[in-house]
Amino acid sequence: MATFSKQIHIEATKEKVWEVLADIGGIYKWNPGVAYSYATSEEIQGIGATRHCDLIGRRGYLEERVMDWREGEAFKIRVYETDLPIRKNVVRFALDGKEDGTVVTVNPDYTVKYGAVGSIMDRLFLRKKVKKGMEGLLEGLKYHLETGEPVGESLPAVEKRPEPGSGVRWHRV
Repeated sequence: MATFSKQIHIEATKEKVWEVLADIGGIYKWNPGVAYSYATSEEIQGIGATRHCDLIGRRGYLEERVMDWREGEAFKIRVYETDLPIRKNVVRFALDGKEDGTVVTVNPDYTVKYGAVGSIMDRLFLRKKVKKGMEGLLEGLKYHLETGEPVGESLPAVEKRPEPGSGVRWHRV
Protein backbone atom coordinates (compact mmCIF):
# COMPACT_ATOMS: atom_id res chain seq x y z
CA MET A 1 0.00 0.00 0.00
CA ALA A 2 1.31 3.43 -0.91
CA THR A 3 0.12 6.81 0.26
CA PHE A 4 1.38 10.36 0.04
CA SER A 5 0.06 13.92 0.12
CA LYS A 6 0.23 16.78 -2.40
CA GLN A 7 -1.21 20.26 -2.07
CA ILE A 8 -1.56 23.50 -3.98
CA HIS A 9 -2.67 27.05 -3.22
CA ILE A 10 -5.44 28.34 -5.49
CA GLU A 11 -6.48 31.96 -5.71
CA ALA A 12 -10.19 31.24 -5.43
CA THR A 13 -12.64 31.05 -2.57
CA LYS A 14 -13.20 27.77 -0.83
CA GLU A 15 -16.81 27.83 -2.06
CA LYS A 16 -15.74 28.22 -5.70
CA VAL A 17 -13.16 25.43 -5.40
CA TRP A 18 -15.76 23.16 -3.79
CA GLU A 19 -18.25 23.95 -6.56
CA VAL A 20 -15.77 22.69 -9.18
CA LEU A 21 -14.69 19.62 -7.19
CA ALA A 22 -18.29 18.71 -6.31
CA ASP A 23 -19.14 18.44 -10.02
CA ILE A 24 -18.20 14.76 -9.94
CA GLY A 25 -18.86 14.18 -13.64
CA GLY A 26 -16.91 17.28 -14.72
CA ILE A 27 -13.37 16.26 -13.73
CA TYR A 28 -12.35 16.22 -17.41
CA LYS A 29 -12.65 20.04 -17.42
CA TRP A 30 -9.67 20.43 -15.10
CA ASN A 31 -7.72 17.16 -14.91
CA PRO A 32 -5.21 16.91 -17.79
CA GLY A 33 -5.10 13.12 -17.33
CA VAL A 34 -8.80 12.67 -18.11
CA ALA A 35 -10.02 12.87 -21.71
CA TYR A 36 -13.70 12.73 -20.79
CA SER A 37 -15.83 11.94 -17.75
CA TYR A 38 -19.48 11.77 -16.79
CA ALA A 39 -21.67 10.88 -13.83
CA THR A 40 -22.97 7.32 -13.94
CA SER A 41 -25.42 7.48 -11.03
CA GLU A 42 -28.60 9.35 -10.29
CA GLU A 43 -26.76 11.02 -7.41
CA ILE A 44 -24.40 13.58 -8.92
CA GLN A 45 -22.89 14.60 -5.59
CA GLY A 46 -22.43 13.06 -2.17
CA ILE A 47 -21.91 9.53 -0.91
CA GLY A 48 -22.74 6.96 -3.56
CA ALA A 49 -22.28 9.27 -6.56
CA THR A 50 -20.32 7.53 -9.32
CA ARG A 51 -18.46 8.59 -12.43
CA HIS A 52 -16.68 7.13 -15.43
CA CYS A 53 -13.37 8.61 -16.63
CA ASP A 54 -11.68 7.92 -19.96
CA LEU A 55 -7.96 8.54 -19.57
CA ILE A 56 -5.63 10.46 -21.89
CA GLY A 57 -2.94 8.75 -23.90
CA ARG A 58 -4.18 5.20 -23.71
CA ARG A 59 -7.39 3.28 -23.71
CA GLY A 60 -7.54 3.36 -19.92
CA TYR A 61 -10.57 4.05 -17.80
CA LEU A 62 -11.66 4.50 -14.19
CA GLU A 63 -14.99 3.77 -12.53
CA GLU A 64 -15.16 5.75 -9.28
CA ARG A 65 -17.57 6.05 -6.35
CA VAL A 66 -17.75 8.72 -3.63
CA MET A 67 -17.42 7.01 -0.26
CA ASP A 68 -17.18 9.99 2.12
CA TRP A 69 -18.59 13.51 1.71
CA ARG A 70 -18.24 16.49 4.05
CA GLU A 71 -20.05 19.28 2.21
CA GLY A 72 -17.74 22.16 1.41
CA GLU A 73 -14.80 20.56 3.22
CA ALA A 74 -13.62 17.18 1.90
CA PHE A 75 -14.54 13.97 0.13
CA LYS A 76 -13.08 10.58 -0.68
CA ILE A 77 -13.52 8.83 -3.99
CA ARG A 78 -12.65 5.18 -4.64
CA VAL A 79 -11.65 3.57 -7.92
CA TYR A 80 -13.75 0.40 -7.96
CA GLU A 81 -12.95 -0.72 -11.50
CA THR A 82 -10.07 0.06 -13.86
CA ASP A 83 -7.77 -1.50 -16.42
CA LEU A 84 -4.76 0.09 -14.69
CA PRO A 85 -2.50 -2.10 -12.53
CA ILE A 86 -4.19 -0.72 -9.41
CA ARG A 87 -6.14 -3.00 -7.07
CA LYS A 88 -7.40 -0.29 -4.74
CA ASN A 89 -7.19 3.48 -4.92
CA VAL A 90 -8.93 5.91 -2.60
CA VAL A 91 -8.19 9.61 -3.08
CA ARG A 92 -9.12 12.17 -0.43
CA PHE A 93 -9.64 15.80 -1.46
CA ALA A 94 -9.58 18.38 1.35
CA LEU A 95 -10.01 22.15 1.25
CA ASP A 96 -8.61 24.73 3.65
CA GLY A 97 -9.86 28.28 3.11
CA LYS A 98 -7.35 31.09 3.53
CA GLU A 99 -7.63 34.88 3.25
CA ASP A 100 -5.90 34.81 -0.13
CA GLY A 101 -7.51 31.66 -1.53
CA THR A 102 -7.78 27.95 -0.81
CA VAL A 103 -5.27 25.18 -0.18
CA VAL A 104 -6.36 21.92 -1.78
CA THR A 105 -4.76 18.70 -0.55
CA VAL A 106 -5.01 15.29 -2.22
CA ASN A 107 -4.08 12.07 -0.44
CA PRO A 108 -4.13 8.98 -2.63
CA ASP A 109 -3.96 5.61 -0.91
CA TYR A 110 -3.45 2.80 -3.39
CA THR A 111 -2.47 -0.84 -3.70
CA VAL A 112 -1.16 -2.39 -6.90
CA LYS A 113 -2.24 -5.63 -8.58
CA TYR A 114 0.04 -8.60 -9.32
CA GLY A 115 1.50 -9.24 -5.85
CA ALA A 116 5.30 -9.06 -5.60
CA VAL A 117 5.65 -8.16 -9.29
CA GLY A 118 3.21 -5.27 -8.76
CA SER A 119 5.21 -4.07 -5.75
CA ILE A 120 8.34 -3.98 -7.89
CA MET A 121 6.46 -2.12 -10.65
CA ASP A 122 5.29 0.38 -8.04
CA ARG A 123 8.80 1.04 -6.77
CA LEU A 124 10.32 1.24 -10.24
CA PHE A 125 7.85 3.50 -12.03
CA LEU A 126 4.20 3.39 -10.96
CA ARG A 127 4.59 5.50 -7.80
CA LYS A 128 6.29 8.24 -9.85
CA LYS A 129 3.42 8.16 -12.36
CA VAL A 130 0.80 8.38 -9.61
CA LYS A 131 2.60 11.33 -7.97
CA LYS A 132 2.95 13.09 -11.32
CA GLY A 133 -0.75 12.45 -11.98
CA MET A 134 -1.73 14.02 -8.64
CA GLU A 135 0.51 17.03 -9.30
CA GLY A 136 -1.03 17.46 -12.76
CA LEU A 137 -4.52 17.13 -11.30
CA LEU A 138 -3.81 19.91 -8.80
CA GLU A 139 -2.11 22.17 -11.37
CA GLY A 140 -5.05 21.65 -13.73
CA LEU A 141 -7.54 22.50 -10.98
CA LYS A 142 -5.58 25.67 -10.18
CA TYR A 143 -5.38 26.69 -13.84
CA HIS A 144 -9.08 26.04 -14.43
CA LEU A 145 -10.19 27.96 -11.36
CA GLU A 146 -7.87 30.92 -11.88
CA THR A 147 -8.50 31.33 -15.62
CA GLY A 148 -11.98 29.87 -16.08
CA GLU A 149 -10.66 27.80 -18.99
CA PRO A 150 -10.75 24.01 -19.29
CA VAL A 151 -7.46 22.13 -19.60
CA GLY A 152 -6.51 19.77 -22.39
CA GLU A 153 -4.05 16.88 -22.40
CA SER A 154 -1.52 19.21 -20.89
CA LEU A 155 -1.64 22.60 -19.31
CA PRO A 156 -0.99 25.53 -21.63
CA ALA A 157 2.52 26.93 -21.53
CA VAL A 158 2.81 29.63 -18.92
CA GLU A 159 5.19 32.56 -18.57
CA LYS A 160 5.74 31.87 -14.91
CA ARG A 161 4.42 29.26 -12.53
CA PRO A 162 3.04 31.23 -9.61
CA GLU A 163 4.35 30.61 -6.13
CA PRO A 164 1.69 30.20 -3.41
CA GLY A 165 0.77 33.58 -2.02
CA SER A 166 2.79 35.48 -4.62
CA GLY A 167 -0.25 37.09 -6.23
CA VAL A 168 1.05 36.05 -9.67
CA ARG A 169 -1.69 34.71 -11.96
CA TRP A 170 -1.44 32.18 -14.79
CA HIS A 171 -0.61 33.77 -18.13
CA ARG A 172 -0.63 32.16 -21.56
CA VAL A 173 2.62 32.46 -23.54
